[in-house]
Amino acid sequence: MNVRPLKIFTVASVVPEELSFLERLAYNFWWSWNRKAESLFATIDAMRWERLRRNPVRLLKETPQERYRQLVGDASYRRLLEEVERELDAYLGAPPQVEWKHEGPVAYFCAEYGISECFQNYSGGLGVLAGDHLKTASDIGLPMVGLGLLYQQGYFHQHVTYNGWQQENFLDYDFSLLPIERVLTKDARPLTVTVELPEGDVHAHVWKAMVGRVPLYLLDTNIPENQPNPMYQNITNQLYGGTQETRIMQEMVLGIGGIRALQALGIKPAVVHVNEGHAAFCTLEWTRQYAQRYGISFQAAAEITRAQTCFTTHTPVPAGNEIFSLGLMEKYFARYHPQLGVSWKEFIALGQANHGSNDEGFSMTILGLRMSNHRNGVSKLHAHVARTMWQALWPHVPTDEVPIVGITNGVHIHTWVASDVAALYDRVLGPLWRERPHDPTVWESIVTVPDAELWAVHTRRRQRLLESVREHIAYQRGYYDDEHRQRAIAALHPNCLIIGFARRFATYKRSDLLFRNWERLASLLKNPSRPVVVLLAGKAHPHDHASKEMMQHILAGIRATGLEDHVLFLEDYDLGIARALVKGADVWLNTPRRPYEASGTSGMKAALNGVLHCSILDGWWVEAARGDNGFTIGRGEEYASTDEQDAHESESLYQLLENDIVPMFYERDAAGIPRRWVQRMKMAIATLAAQFTTHRMLNEYRLGFYEPAGALGRVLTRDRARAAQQLWQWKSSLEARWKTLKPCALDVPEQTFTRVGEPIYVRLVLDCGAMRPDELLVQVYFGPVNSRGEFLSAQTANLSCVRIEGSIATFEGTYSTAESGHHGVALRVLPYHPHVPNTVDVGLALWIDSQDISAAPTH
Repeated sequence: MNVRPLKIFTVASVVPEELSFLERLAYNFWWSWNRKAESLFATIDAMRWERLRRNPVRLLKETPQERYRQLVGDASYRRLLEEVERELDAYLGAPPQVEWKHEGPVAYFCAEYGISECFQNYSGGLGVLAGDHLKTASDIGLPMVGLGLLYQQGYFHQHVTYNGWQQENFLDYDFSLLPIERVLTKDARPLTVTVELPEGDVHAHVWKAMVGRVPLYLLDTNIPENQPNPMYQNITNQLYGGTQETRIMQEMVLGIGGIRALQALGIKPAVVHVNEGHAAFCTLEWTRQYAQRYGISFQAAAEITRAQTCFTTHTPVPAGNEIFSLGLMEKYFARYHPQLGVSWKEFIALGQANHGSNDEGFSMTILGLRMSNHRNGVSKLHAHVARTMWQALWPHVPTDEVPIVGITNGVHIHTWVASDVAALYDRVLGPLWRERPHDPTVWESIVTVPDAELWAVHTRRRQRLLESVREHIAYQRGYYDDEHRQRAIAALHPNCLIIGFARRFATYKRSDLLFRNWERLASLLKNPSRPVVVLLAGKAHPHDHASKEMMQHILAGIRATGLEDHVLFLEDYDLGIARALVKGADVWLNTPRRPYEASGTSGMKAALNGVLHCSILDGWWVEAARGDNGFTIGRGEEYASTDEQDAHESESLYQLLENDIVPMFYERDAAGIPRRWVQRMKMAIATLAAQFTTHRMLNEYRLGFYEPAGALGRVLTRDRARAAQQLWQWKSSLEARWKTLKPCALDVPEQTFTRVGEPIYVRLVLDCGAMRPDELLVQVYFGPVNSRGEFLSAQTANLSCVRIEGSIATFEGTYSTAESGHHGVALRVLPYHPHVPNTVDVGLALWIDSQDISAAPTH
């Protein structure tokens, strides 16, 4: 007979008391960027460690008791265990490296976090950047908490069929086997927050992951309390999955629920950083709570929120900027909106370029821009693109003055530097590269490393990459049949040039640029004396059929031209594959359509390890390329025709490979060392390592955004937010008073010739009407002009108020030009308030026409 069990239960291994620190270590992701800590887990069972995607919690629960007994008796293992425990205690207790003057932390909101491959709560670069952001905050001791969602199935696992079509597999995760813990109340119940949705409240439990010293709180709606409504349970089912309704519910839980989670945890942030528009609803809830706490209007409370909020936009691609229809907004905010105390039209206007338009949806990016004082793109070029893209929100100022600055992304150096490369840096650079990686002087001595030593380290990294690729290909089923798999594995010659080409499959990233001329590519890759292998990887979004078709076209072309042994596709691209590639490839290839690559960070990770970047001049590479530290495709041109652009840049790439990259790599001296190549590796490390670390990036956020945001927030919340109420009253009275401004007289130079550096005098007499002179900022706006009289660039110089007679004020001052050529000058008046960091945010400007000083105010 067959006996059925009364109950099925799981039996986990018991970690011996002598090794109990392993359990504590497993629940802090610090282990993921500490090589000794990682080795503690890898030593238990190296193969299982890799097979479990480096999941320490699951490893400890599945390790046989006999293995634990062996480790208890291993004196060297016990010594390493004690050493790592001392290191972790020292790390957690170390004094902060930066000063933080505010009581509360920075609350960092993001829809995804890529911390380790064992925790599949990310899809790509946005999440990995968020993970690196938290790791770096932990390293430098900047008080920070992360807020996000906990996805039951994470992002999909990729399977590619024999004909090259991507299929998506979703797996349910057992959270008890992940390095996260449920947050409990004092009476041991799950900490729960609720958010108002159309069919009742949705409930979310709060989980916590420790990222060094930084807690990351994640909301989970797949809980028993939501069983009456399965749709609510599925809100946090998949990252970027479901319909638009799923997305709006996810973003309400993330934003509104995230702020409520902070409140339930007793955390009062000094600053909120909204990383991309997905989380922008948090600004509404933060404002609602301020209004309730101080008994003030939503508009006055919004001044506090704006003061304390930083918003980062990541993409100029329309699909990356979430827009919800007004019908969807009305459905999902019907219960929540009345709590804000504003009209529906006022509420919807927060997410629209044209206030109150019935033809315009609700943009999450616009909401983030409107509800923050500090805004940035993720590279200098992207900031320029973003200013152009969002000019309509600031129509009263030129594009260059749209208040979106560039803070270029970086990478967490301790996560992405290979262990043997780190050992080399320890010997040559000393401890400062770990302590002050953003200091350029720390990296200068890398050029003194003997070529043979650097090349030997890189050769070891190459061999480990090839071993990893062989193992990965051996397990792939679908695209590779047995014959093609064996050919691919056999072709991985230890001395071939390795090109890493791993990116999210999206049409603007142009993964097909390398594959436009199959015959030419085959000739290049198959040269028996100079073989080249391309390691290709990447996922397309499940709903992005154009990108899935691009992938299929590429993979079909590889097979049709017999290139399976020279272009190897690595299925299910994740952090583990990325780590191996950026540490062991020779070249990192990047082919986006300029200017759609906001930043990119993979090439930064590669450069830290001496891997040479080969890229279009887009994103971060615009700031990094200098000719001797990598390779550049094209010259940064932008074309009217995408076909023309693709043809030119594909040709440029082929020529670069044929004439520069491949010959340079295979040019060896008698010792077998590619001297010119190694020199370029050194320059890549010396010039790029410091500039593109998250230590530099976070320092820019701290000094430029977080510190001033926290300081102004303190001012506006004193005396029950008295200053915030006064600021709102000033703004609300401004438009009517602004219309009373009248220019009376203007003195500008009559001569048409001056010399560089000579002071030029300007005077404006202004009838201030209902405005006070100290509420006005009068500026000279000057710079070079083209043949049509249009400013090519501009600077400003403030004029001083030198005389007041009744409502008549006289402003005067001088300016000078630093360069010769044709220059123009204009004059403008802006409203000024000490609690408005950027005067253009008020939305008013009076431009003085030099021909007609009675110009009307503009707004």
